[in-house]
Amino acid sequence: MKIIWTICALFSAVLCTMAQSQGWWMTEPISLIQTNLRETDSGLDAKKLVQEIKSFPANTVLFSVGGITAHYPTEVDLHFRSEYLPKGEDLVGTFIEEAHANDMRVIGRFDFSRARREVYNAHPEWFYKQTDGNPVFDSNDLYSICINGGYYHDKGIEILTEALEKYPVDGLFFNWFGNIRKDYFGRDIGLCHCDNCARKFMEEYNRSIPLEPDAEYEKFLFESAVQVAKKYRDLIHEKRPKALFMTYIEEYTDAIVSEADYYKWRSLPQWIYMGSEHVNRGLNTKPDKMVFDLVMPYQEMLYRFASTAGPGIRSFLYQNMAHGAFPAFVVLGTMDQPDKTALKAVRPIFQYYEKYGHEYVGQRSAARVILYARQDETWSRNSQDHRGFFRLLTELHIPFKITNRPQDFDPKKIDLIVVPEGKIPPALEDYIEAGGKVLLAGSTHPGMGLEPTVKLWENTTSSYMRIEDYTLFPSLKDTWATFWEGSYLELQVSPTPMTLIPPGQFGPPDKVDRLDEKTDKPGLVLKDIGEGKLAFLPWHIGQLYYRHSNDKHRLLIYDLINHLLDGGVQIKTNAHPSVEITFMHQPDQDRHLLHLTNLSGHSGTAFFDAIPMRNIDTGIMGDFQRVTSLDGTEILPSVYVDGYTHFVVPNLDEYEVLMLHER
Repeated sequence: MKIIWTICALFSAVLCTMAQSQGWWMTEPISLIQTNLRETDSGLDAKKLVQEIKSFPANTVLFSVGGITAHYPTEVDLHFRSEYLPKGEDLVGTFIEEAHANDMRVIGRFDFSRARREVYNAHPEWFYKQTDGNPVFDSNDLYSICINGGYYHDKGIEILTEALEKYPVDGLFFNWFGNIRKDYFGRDIGLCHCDNCARKFMEEYNRSIPLEPDAEYEKFLFESAVQVAKKYRDLIHEKRPKALFMTYIEEYTDAIVSEADYYKWRSLPQWIYMGSEHVNRGLNTKPDKMVFDLVMPYQEMLYRFASTAGPGIRSFLYQNMAHGAFPAFVVLGTMDQPDKTALKAVRPIFQYYEKYGHEYVGQRSAARVILYARQDETWSRNSQDHRGFFRLLTELHIPFKITNRPQDFDPKKIDLIVVPEGKIPPALEDYIEAGGKVLLAGSTHPGMGLEPTVKLWENTTSSYMRIEDYTLFPSLKDTWATFWEGSYLELQVSPTPMTLIPPGQFGPPDKVDRLDEKTDKPGLVLKDIGEGKLAFLPWHIGQLYYRHSNDKHRLLIYDLINHLLDGGVQIKTNAHPSVEITFMHQPDQDRHLLHLTNLSGHSGTAFFDAIPMRNIDTGIMGDFQRVTSLDGTEILPSVYVDGYTHFVVPNLDEYEVLMLHER
């Protein structure tokens, strides 16, 4: 097992070294502005826009090139140049030339998800078809294109070949890549039943396309997109070997694209860690790629000129930087916005990053805890179990990285793996046997030799868990009952520090139960397996915390993790739970970066200025020579005691980063 871990670690290091030696996006301090151009912007002054972006300042531009509308004089049939492009002018060519002259990189943007009616009339077989045989089109008279049709496979290649041969782009990005099953209004358009999809699905699965997506259909659609991605990757790297290829999928791309926003249609509670989640998961599951997390300032796509509060937008940019990426911001059209509050709010971050961006390059997570990201089709990073544990670990200031890579499961480097729900993945069994610790929750039997299932309780309410052992849960010394609801997996009796209190009468007050009923039904199973330990909470505490934020659940997890780690958490601090602490390593420079992002300004669905915090006591596991400000001008007094380097962070407004230099 040690040999396997060593080989995996070496292979991972080789991948990272290859990416860094070949891709500018892995080695340069990127600061990016995306200009989502309208057709009416085709006549803009390219030199003026370059200077506006450079002085913002940003050094990379994601710039619209073609697809739905070409902002250059394309010669490809059925690829329509903008009607607003002045005769004889080439916006794309002029912009790229001017940007490169100013030492700025340009990533071209294409959108092959839709096309004009003329394209549909010429080739209806290229387009999305609903179950009734009708196409999907919108109020702009644009028709949705199918990933399995000739537009993506043939016409797209023709368009890209033209653009790659004409323009020295530094990269290409593809918007809405693949079959998107909702329109711009968020309405469900169903699954595509075009002849290409029907034939291909029948060949692969020997059945017709279902009316509702199932595991086989999701795999089919994913593989269809991957096939196109490989074609585009090969073409881009053939024509422009140093150019970046990126879209919203991970396969065959050089970078992973995601979007962080506060769109008003998203379900509550508002998810304020979107930037952190995207970058954390992306860089740790695919360490050979970069994450381009595009921060959207507007209320949602229906209101592209109505920006959300500046402190909330800035928080996403800080999160990107703190987890190993960079500031990336989106505007519709040019820098001349009707609502300038968003640009004004984020500009100080870009000015800061222009000065210190080189200090951020090459960051890798130094966390000793993993939040496991499942690989099966049923898992979603939007799951409440996952997000509940994301919040719990963040608010408890336990650094973690999101990954599912077996080569990372080394008990010498990883103290704990948290699995928010589901069975123990096979790759974790060896980790536990070799001395690793695993915390698992949910109502699915984990295997691993645990006692058999007695009963699955579902849709349970008015029930509690009784604390039986306060040596394990000292933080709960003032209560002996904590609420739970939903699903619970009853296992056969085993010694347990927590037992189930079954549902009882909750009203009227005259009839409320006294909680006298005692059972031996385990609410927590602790088991030694090989050299390691497994803690199994057979109920959905992550989901409950995501929904209700009950402090007893947070304290329960805090005590349980301290028990599993024998008190050896990586960071000890009195920082407020609203402060997100990220601990990163820069191997090439023999130092660590400690990021503190102050999210105290969040309230409900609002963001206000963060509440300034002072004198934050902090202890980091390890012996560090000195702790300094990012520019090295301020040295914080520090002392090494009992395995931790202790120091005080004197001031935290919105964001702070410190350098910890290794001995």
